[in-house]
Amino acid sequence: MSDPSTLANSTEDLEGKAFTETKKEEIKHPHKYINDVDGGYGWIICFATFLLVFSTWGLNSAYGIYYAYYLNSNHFPGATVLQYSAIGGMSFGIGLFFAPVINYIQGLLGTRPTIVLGGLMQFAAAFMASYAVNIWELILTQGLLQSFGLAFISLPALTLTSQWFQKKRVLANSLTVTGSGVGGIVFNLSLQRIIEVKNVNWALRTQGIISLVLVLFAAALIKTKSKHHKVEFTIVDKDCIQCAGFWMICFYLIVCMFGYVVVMFCLSDFTISLGYSESQGSVVATMLQVGMVIGRPTAGYLSDYLGPLAVTSAAYYLSALFTLTMWVPAKNYATAVALGLVLGLFVGTVFSTAASITVRLVSISKLNVAFCMSWMFCGASALFSQLIGTAMTTGSGKGEYRNTAIFSGVSFFAAATTILVLRGYIISRDKIIEQMTEEVHELKVRVPPGTVLVNCFKWPKKRA
Repeated sequence: MSDPSTLANSTEDLEGKAFTETKKEEIKHPHKYINDVDGGYGWIICFATFLLVFSTWGLNSAYGIYYAYYLNSNHFPGATVLQYSAIGGMSFGIGLFFAPVINYIQGLLGTRPTIVLGGLMQFAAAFMASYAVNIWELILTQGLLQSFGLAFISLPALTLTSQWFQKKRVLANSLTVTGSGVGGIVFNLSLQRIIEVKNVNWALRTQGIISLVLVLFAAALIKTKSKHHKVEFTIVDKDCIQCAGFWMICFYLIVCMFGYVVVMFCLSDFTISLGYSESQGSVVATMLQVGMVIGRPTAGYLSDYLGPLAVTSAAYYLSALFTLTMWVPAKNYATAVALGLVLGLFVGTVFSTAASITVRLVSISKLNVAFCMSWMFCGASALFSQLIGTAMTTGSGKGEYRNTAIFSGVSFFAAATTILVLRGYIISRDKIIEQMTEEVHELKVRVPPGTVLVNCFKWPKKRA
């Protein structure tokens, strides 16, 4: 018979010795846990999360179609470009800005009820927006309420997969967020067609019905390991606030969203500004989503071997390069299509690796609270990024989006550099922990600034 200590050691948690006692409990009471890691029911969770991302971020990316339609149809007489831009920013940002509060609500209600509540909000937002006759009604529905629906669904969903995977964690997260790209393709093409055949009101009603059905179905499949991993559902975590690496993640999300939201919502109207039709603009927006379907799982696969920070930094340096060298001089439809596809390969990497990067920094037990605290800044950035991008448009015709493109490129460069520095920080911290004789939580380790830049380009055995 095996020695009990040997058995305990063989089942140590993926995050360290702190989990040994939980594993002992799992052995004594196997019925209390779904004993799958890197497979089994984890792939069902992956599929359910895919549907949730499909129905939120994928759906929301189709606002570029509505944005172009509103601008070119005078659907709401007297409404301004900045008001339509504000709706796009709100639909991404306001709900995420309240992410710590949503994390606390999730702890009170549970994961499934929180997601169902978000699904009902999102349905109500689309349905009421379809009956809006004034711009302020559209702001409250397609902007404000849609934003809270997205946040209540996606915040629990984006952290759920990490509980079920270890070695394949980044790949699994990348497969789930591919739902955003697939959803973008489906909703961009289908909603554009519905607008052409019926009208914009029926497009809104259709998206509301589809999203509600998929969210309810996915919620029925969800099972969580939050108790098993001792996941914290507090609003604020003191250790995170005192960690320099946490603030690097926050700054990375801010500048990354500056570029991402502008690219997401402006490429369709940019194509129209070149003299092409709304249908051709929707094709360019769809090509962006096609690129994401390819790029996000590729980023996840590479991250499991090379490290999520290294892959993320490389992806956003490439995003900056192609934004500045392709979007700025773009003058025809073929270039716009190619631009959408190429940028799609890289700009959505944030969703593939954000949860894995956060786990790498704070451990699985603090993933939810750290993720939601950092995504509060992501929401604030998304709220204003579309307004900034629109305000930078100049003149009319082919030069209109030049300054906007430069803004996006610089934002991606700043995001890539921040992640590179964070990589050096984590590698330095890992070296310090290896030399310590006493066990200490990763967030409480103080890293000398001088060692960070030295380690940015190091290649340790434990990938970063």
